[in-house]
Amino acid sequence: MSRRKSLAITAAGLLAVVALLAGCSSAPLTDPHKIIANTQTTLKNLQSVHFHLEAGGQFAVGVQAAATDTPVITDSPAPSASSSAGASSSASGSPVASASPTLAPTASPTASPSPSASASAVPSPTPVYTALPVTLDGTKADGDIDFANKAAHIIGGMPGLPGLSGELVIVNPYSYFRAYGGTRFAATGVSDLTFNPADPSMTLFLVQQVVAAGGDPSLSPTLVGTEQEASGACYHIRVDVTQAALASKLANLNFIQDKGSARVDLWITQNDFQLERLEFSTSDPAAGTAAIRLVLSNWNNVAPIKGPAADQFDIPGLEGP
Repeated sequence: MSRRKSLAITAAGLLAVVALLAGCSSAPLTDPHKIIANTQTTLKNLQSVHFHLEAGGQFAVGVQAAATDTPVITDSPAPSASSSAGASSSASGSPVASASPTLAPTASPTASPSPSASASAVPSPTPVYTALPVTLDGTKADGDIDFANKAAHIIGGMPGLPGLSGELVIVNPYSYFRAYGGTRFAATGVSDLTFNPADPSMTLFLVQQVVAAGGDPSLSPTLVGTEQEASGACYHIRVDVTQAALASKLANLNFIQDKGSARVDLWITQNDFQLERLEFSTSDPAAGTAAIRLVLSNWNNVAPIKGPAADQFDIPGLEGP
């Protein structure tokens, strides 16, 4: 009896310890910054995912215009007072100085080159970006992305940009696309894609940076509460994002609004800090308002993505008569 009693006490003690540890590990967090930080770590480990995207409104997209060359500085004898004045006057009217407020600073147009210079200085062209409003109304897409293998299968479209609606399959290093109503895919190399959704440095990076903007130390995110979502209990965090915080995270992307405010809502699973849903809304006095909803599911559990059968696609130049 004593042995059975001892075993029972030991078992009860182990159960108590397990329950205590479980209770500690599942205790909900209350600090939104900590929740977002944990989500950022989880996103770094995202290998594959299913997504659903919807968008509406209007967004400003940066379109790169032709590059503008900075004036070439060449050797010349020491200029006279009259020639120096003429050069200064000519430089002050240079189109480069007023082409775009976003251009990188250039040397002062009145600075004259050193007479001892032995070679011409030819700076690289500076790209110029023009803001182009693009409608997002009707934008919708569903698909699987395998970041680990740089593969994707996406069906959807963006009516605001003709030619971006249909079915896209990416199996590195090839991509296959057919428009709605089409029966055969056009096959090209992945390098020919303007935007590759299977490249984690593009789509995944964008999601990571929007989440990072929401967790910027200068902001005050609010924990709205814990809500039941399709994947279970989720933290709902809302944060009003300043343009400065957004620009600091997305400085290298050219389709971010230049002015105005933005709001980010995040739904993050309570048990493993996976981003289940992201809603981004913004208002720009020049481009208008826009709203984007991204829903993620099936984390790291996407089936292998395969290209279409050989008889379902055409290779440019080999289609036959």
